[in-house]
Amino acid sequence: MDSFFDVLNQQITKLGNDFFWFIPVIKPVKLLSDKPNVKQIPINLSGNMFHMRVSFPTDMIKLLQSSTLSPNNITNDLWVNYDVVYSHLPDWNIRRFIPNNKPIIGYAHWWEMEICNGKSNLNNYLNFEREILGALQMRILFVNTKTQKNYIIKEASKTFNDNILLELDRIIQPFYLTIPENLIIKQIPQKRERTILFNHRCTNDKGYNTFIKQVFKFRKNRTDFNVWISLGDRYNINFEDKWINTDSVEKSEYYKRLSQCWVTIVPSDSHYGWNISATDSLMRGTPVVFEDCENYREIYPNGLFYTNESDLFLILNRLLDDEIFYYKWVINSINHAKFLSNNNHLDELKQNLLS
Repeated sequence: MDSFFDVLNQQITKLGNDFFWFIPVIKPVKLLSDKPNVKQIPINLSGNMFHMRVSFPTDMIKLLQSSTLSPNNITNDLWVNYDVVYSHLPDWNIRRFIPNNKPIIGYAHWWEMEICNGKSNLNNYLNFEREILGALQMRILFVNTKTQKNYIIKEASKTFNDNILLELDRIIQPFYLTIPENLIIKQIPQKRERTILFNHRCTNDKGYNTFIKQVFKFRKNRTDFNVWISLGDRYNINFEDKWINTDSVEKSEYYKRLSQCWVTIVPSDSHYGWNISATDSLMRGTPVVFEDCENYREIYPNGLFYTNESDLFLILNRLLDDEIFYYKWVINSINHAKFLSNNNHLDELKQNLLS
């Protein structure tokens, strides 16, 4: 359900053979299994997103320390000889377990800020200060967007002094997620269904509840469209209405179906991060209608934006009724996906890992 391994797989592929990766996992992941420069190491680790953040496994201590504390015991399953740590969990304050002051480079997919996590009440944003302490141990910590960086520092200002805030400003840097070029469609599909897509997690922080209210209201105005909630059944969501599909499918089928949808709606995200659901749609030539917010303007400055329900309905009506307008945005979507696939942040990541 999560895009973490998609992101990691893209980065490993783009960074090439200059690196060999030891990756701790709950169990081996198929997506990474065919890479000759990757060794997956099963460890005792919670699979729950929030338990994982607050429970630091002893297996990780062994992974970080075994090559130094037991230099001759290379038969140990948790013995690895490494040069740099690439941590995707600033929640784990690991500096005290890393010998010889080896550098820590970071990437954070999620922050437990009051502004986002507080609204969904998933973990009551209790871990934010620990995340900040983890960030301060890193040479650089990449985050999804400039907007997200600004909100992290703003929230940190409630607890930390100005010197710490200046240090966070230096360490935390935006890193725009790459669109895989091989998944950008080459031709506009001959056939599209008049389907409005919601391809995010079905949670309040992703705007799901608002989306449902809006499409039912829009349905009162016209009935010549369907809706696909691509993760619906994974959240035990079902509707008796036949025009709403909640089936989840495997990734390959998901990408195929995206190309057949008419339009994707992306409500504002209180986490202020990147939106892979949106970029998935863009690369498949499916126009995206964003609720206006700063981080989405970073993704697509001149895209289709709505500020209220009336704006949204006007845009949807035009996309459904005006063929020239619609196919203009299909082409715009593909072209912008190509632009986003050229990500110079990867060069910065590579230099930090190599140095």
